[in-house]
Amino acid sequence: MESALNTRNQLWCVWSGVIFLVLFGLGWGLIARFVPPPAPALGAGEIADFYRQNTQMIRLGLVVTQISCIFLPPWVAALSVQMKRVEGSAPVLAYTQLICGLAAMLVILGSTLIWGTVAFRPERDPELLQLINDLGWLIFTMTFAPFSTQGIAVALAIFSDKGAEPMFPRWVAYFNLWTATIFLPTGLILFFKTGPFAWNGLIGFWLPVGEFGLWFAVMTVLMLKAIKRQAG
Repeated sequence: MESALNTRNQLWCVWSGVIFLVLFGLGWGLIARFVPPPAPALGAGEIADFYRQNTQMIRLGLVVTQISCIFLPPWVAALSVQMKRVEGSAPVLAYTQLICGLAAMLVILGSTLIWGTVAFRPERDPELLQLINDLGWLIFTMTFAPFSTQGIAVALAIFSDKGAEPMFPRWVAYFNLWTATIFLPTGLILFFKTGPFAWNGLIGFWLPVGEFGLWFAVMTVLMLKAIKRQAG
């Protein structure tokens, strides 16, 4: 049986992930208008126009995106706590998940700071703006390692759960492996400026982003159920 305070803290941590997802979508997608992404095949002048015509909204959206990251670490920590219950005194998979989850947050923070650098002085030379914009998008879309490793760590923890009442259903392990696999092709983004593997393409952007949202929602629901079940 969990103490009421412990249960409440865990539940708040899980719900903070929902706040993260809402604020992230609002800031990055709607306010900054980064969805759909500016195509990597656009010329320097077109990239410069994108930032010059939407400067204030991009700045505001990126600030909201940064604020959203405040609410991500508690969610990641709550997932690690659930994994630790399975692993016991040597929770290497829980720690791996925790590190990868925080690394994923740094990907978001880093890319928003880079895009913010473009929006800070949009009067710069278009070629320089394009260079900085490229850097932000490559960091955001191509950094697949922490996301894939996180999914694998969660899957392995679920597979190792031999308890009478498992932390999560076994199908969730396969779902996490599938999620980890979805991110791997983003490593090809560096080779394409158009098509499905580009950073605005089906495989380079839409599938990984959609899968991340689905994964986050599924894991949130399952964590809420697990915490309430443990509270008795």
